[in-house]
Amino acid sequence: MKKSFALAFAVCAMFFGGSTFAQVGHGGEPLFNHSAAKVKTETVYLSVVDNEKYIAEDMDHKRGAGPMRVGIQRNCDIDVLSSSTVVKDGSGVHYLLAISSPGAVFQNICFDRFEMVDGATLYIYDRSGELVLGSFEKSDVLDGGDFLTQAIPGDMAYLEYNVPEGSESGSLHIDQICHGYKNIFGTIASIYDDAEASLKGPHGSAEGNCHINVVCPEGDDWRDQIRAVVAIQISTSNAAYMCSGTLLNNTRQDFTPYVLSAYHCQDESSIGTIRNFVTYFNYETSTCNGTTGNTTRSLSGAERVAKYSYSSGSDFLLLRLNRQVPDAYKPYYAGWDRQSISTPTNGACIHHPGGDYKKISIPRSVSVAPSSYNKFYMTYWYSGSQNKGVTEEGSSGSALFNAEKRVIGQLYAGSSSCENMSGYDMYGRFSVSWNGNNTSTGRLSSWLDPDGTGVTTLDGLDYQDVAIDIADGSQSKSLNVYPNPSDGRLHFDIDALGEANYKVFDQSGRCVKEGRTVLTAMVQALDLSALPRGAYVLQLFASSQRFSANIVISK
Repeated sequence: MKKSFALAFAVCAMFFGGSTFAQVGHGGEPLFNHSAAKVKTETVYLSVVDNEKYIAEDMDHKRGAGPMRVGIQRNCDIDVLSSSTVVKDGSGVHYLLAISSPGAVFQNICFDRFEMVDGATLYIYDRSGELVLGSFEKSDVLDGGDFLTQAIPGDMAYLEYNVPEGSESGSLHIDQICHGYKNIFGTIASIYDDAEASLKGPHGSAEGNCHINVVCPEGDDWRDQIRAVVAIQISTSNAAYMCSGTLLNNTRQDFTPYVLSAYHCQDESSIGTIRNFVTYFNYETSTCNGTTGNTTRSLSGAERVAKYSYSSGSDFLLLRLNRQVPDAYKPYYAGWDRQSISTPTNGACIHHPGGDYKKISIPRSVSVAPSSYNKFYMTYWYSGSQNKGVTEEGSSGSALFNAEKRVIGQLYAGSSSCENMSGYDMYGRFSVSWNGNNTSTGRLSSWLDPDGTGVTTLDGLDYQDVAIDIADGSQSKSLNVYPNPSDGRLHFDIDALGEANYKVFDQSGRCVKEGRTVLTAMVQALDLSALPRGAYVLQLFASSQRFSANIVISK
């Protein structure tokens, strides 16, 4: 969301829905996702929430003066295993539980204890059975031992926890449920006068009608960059808020999932203690004038690696996602330009206004903002019949690209809207954020150029690029690993010598180990014996080359 320049900043809150591909899981099908089982499932009923009370509060709330809510977090104390219906069969023990927050149009489940056993699976689905999250496994626990889901539509959410025969049960505990009181999955005609305007997207709706869907011709020159843009859900102890962000490339070109957004999107002094970030990919309409689109795919969990405040800096936030972005999401890692240029070339802004489908806006002019705001770029937009889009709340953190298709800033504040197309927007300058406050957690350079190459511009990287762009044009090479399978202590032979970076990914695409080693003519080895049994992908980056191998740890 965008800060209103004349007021305190606002954050647009939104939860999301999807399909079986929504929140990354490990595949498979639940066993009890049918009406007969649901009828017999034990249900925990929460107390009734007065939706109209919160809707009235939101309508009376001064626009731009604070977060825009769509749901409230409800504290609870639910031990999943002791509250569930238990079914035993030859495959093991199955715990079935339904949670109802009467009147909710969606729910979001927050586990503060997520202790699954090896081989156990967890599925979460809605009343209709059409939305299925999972399966989730032991490895999906977030830092701190908790786990949070994306939204499940309706007032009933079903949990199915399957434990293999002969195993201990583990422990699952739910401490919060988000009660959605604004319908983000369908019509909200009962709340708004203009029902048609409320249906711009099941994940939210832009207030204005001048926005341009990215699948329109205006986006034809930006197809790669469009795939880099994500919506970000920020879950706090009180509610949830949403911003836009952009997946970025780094000088190692190793597909580290860095996402650029805005500092004020995570300012806990305004929105409460943050519990989780969820990033959503590919949420856009299928046609230029359409109101339906692709299912959003998401990744849960991220670390705030660097940030620089809006009060003294350029209002940037850099996240590192907990998992590698799956190839199925077709990610693009956008390039960037850190040069200090007073009047950069006009490019585009790609964003999710109000949680709506992805939009593209083309600025009329871009220049450094005057006076004390010179850490920002100021953009002006086309108006009237020349309309090429603007931004609004929900767009905050979205990248400003120059004509060379490189990121030069992220949205901070402004006065533009579809009702004020002659207004302006301000973007924190990438060149200022590069050195930030000169600490590793307050600048971009430590993360986007970790080896100190000193490059000033970097082009984007596509998920299909199997190797980084290097001078001799060589491609990714297979890495001959032995023994394979092994106990995790590996040996290999490659021509590259010297320092090398490596990453190990599990079968869900999650980076489970990374580090640096030194390759010599005599010693070329890694010790991965601390990893559990399973199949992995090893990637090694050395001498500007990328090597990869499928490995199996069988100890």
